Amino acid sequence: MALRARSYLTEARSSGPTGSSLGSQIRTELGEDLKVVIAYMTVNHDQAAFLQGLRGALGDVPIIGCSGQGVIARGCVREEGYAASLLALGGDAIECATASVEAIAEDTHAKGRALGAALRTQSRVPPKYIVLHYDPLVGADMDAFLDGLHREIECPVIGGAAGHTIGVLMARTFQYIDDKVLSGSAVAVALAGDVQLEGGISMGCAPVGIQMVVTRSEGNRLLELDGRPALQVWQQITQSSPDRLDADSTAALAIGVPSYDGHLIRAVFMLDVERGGIVLQAGVEAGTKVMLYHRSIAEVLDGTRRVARDLVQRLSGKKVRAVLAFECGARTAPFLGEEATLAENLELQHTLAPDAEYAGVVVWGELFPVGGRPAFHNYTYPLLVIAE
Repeated sequence: MALRARSYLTEARSSGPTGSSLGSQIRTELGEDLKVVIAYMTVNHDQAAFLQGLRGALGDVPIIGCSGQGVIARGCVREEGYAASLLALGGDAIECATASVEAIAEDTHAKGRALGAALRTQSRVPPKYIVLHYDPLVGADMDAFLDGLHREIECPVIGGAAGHTIGVLMARTFQYIDDKVLSGSAVAVALAGDVQLEGGISMGCAPVGIQMVVTRSEGNRLLELDGRPALQVWQQITQSSPDRLDADSTAALAIGVPSYDGHLIRAVFMLDVERGGIVLQAGVEAGTKVMLYHRSIAEVLDGTRRVARDLVQRLSGKKVRAVLAFECGARTAPFLGEEATLAENLELQHTLAPDAEYAGVVVWGELFPVGGRPAFHNYTYPLLVIAE
């Protein structure tokens, strides 16, 4: 049994021809062994033209992926311009199944079940990991979606929310399946076979020490904290405007939701000005005692080093062939800056597997299992390592 993996980075501006050229290169290098292509792009690209060019050269090989705030590849991170990062997997050691669901803000739990059922039906062998991407801008409660998915297929889930360029109005993100460009959707690939798949996650926050009780909520909308309108509380503690969404009001602090081994970190993603609430990407039940967290450069960088060392230890004796990376967009250039983000990723790659293939995306919300179940996170850096 053998695994074949190749990663690709392009900064060419011509979307259609670039997709076609990359597809031809992938076909030449992996041939009939090719099983799936995982693709990430910045939104400057004509998403449809790139995918159509790629698909036209690949034939019926499945494609899965999403747009991002930026892309990650071996030796670089790009958060501006025209950039695409791809990972092609093939060989008889790996099995892949892909699926998608649309309109995830409607009947969210049922849509999660539908995606899980589709992956389970199409998988010839039980999956070892699911890579999932979704649209964060439609307000779907990802806890509900992930619970539905888990009920159909009990498998670790990793990945994150699609994104787009920082500093522009959050208007639309994109999810890819084959040559289709979707929005408001979720797409996934289930990976299995005679390979070792190991996941790790780097945290990047420290507790402030302030606790509050969620006194009223509706799914992923927090309406009251300590009996007061949640938006009013958030305005006070962040000293920001209550009527607009900006970096100060959403990224200054985070909410820690109790978990079996600590807290799950949730960032405020939208403001519900009309109802006086704040919107997360995952639900918090009324009565929950939450803890405020803040980002720390030291926590971010030390966490990345810890997860790299842990993965090296777990993979002792194995050959790391490929790494998929999903770094939070609130950690990278907006927080660490471009140079420190690149240095963080170069150190990670050198420690973990300097010769491995790398592809990844800068996301707007991260997914990684906790306590045997899929879970939503913010301000983190999940990694999926494929080894033999």
